[in-house]
Amino acid sequence: MTAQRHRHSSLLAGAALLALCLAPAEAAATGPSDADAFCASIGEPAAEARFAWQAETLKSLEAKLQDTLKQLNAKKAELEMLSDRQDSGLREAESRMTEIFSRMRPDAAALQLAAMDPAMAVALLGKLPPRSASAVLNEMETARAAQLAEALGGRRPPSRLPQTGARPR
Repeated sequence: MTAQRHRHSSLLAGAALLALCLAPAEAAATGPSDADAFCASIGEPAAEARFAWQAETLKSLEAKLQDTLKQLNAKKAELEMLSDRQDSGLREAESRMTEIFSRMRPDAAALQLAAMDPAMAVALLGKLPPRSASAVLNEMETARAAQLAEALGGRRPPSRLPQTGARPR
């Protein structure tokens, strides 16, 4: 009897496996399952909802971007105003320095320019009237006057000029 039961249970197991294997074929032949029907019925509304969410997110990000651009443009305008103010102040200072050096005696101006940064000395000499600049250069040590004159002529950058002094008296 035991062998017969074993054979019977084997047949039942085989029948169950056969039923499982044939079930998808039968389901396909009879139509979609409940799960397939559910997924198909909510597919389009889900896609529409996803699209609406993406559109809303895009609008939100676009608004943030516009706010950031407004802030950046405001900062840019502020920085341009500050830069213009600084440039104006520098032009005024250069103008005052040029006026001061043009009224100085050439020997005193030569001493001052010899002690200055070469780029600043060249800038000031370039703004002086030619007669005043030549008188100042005449009072300087020959090597320094030649270096500054070369820089004024554009042959040598003023930042590369060695520091030398005014001609000793």
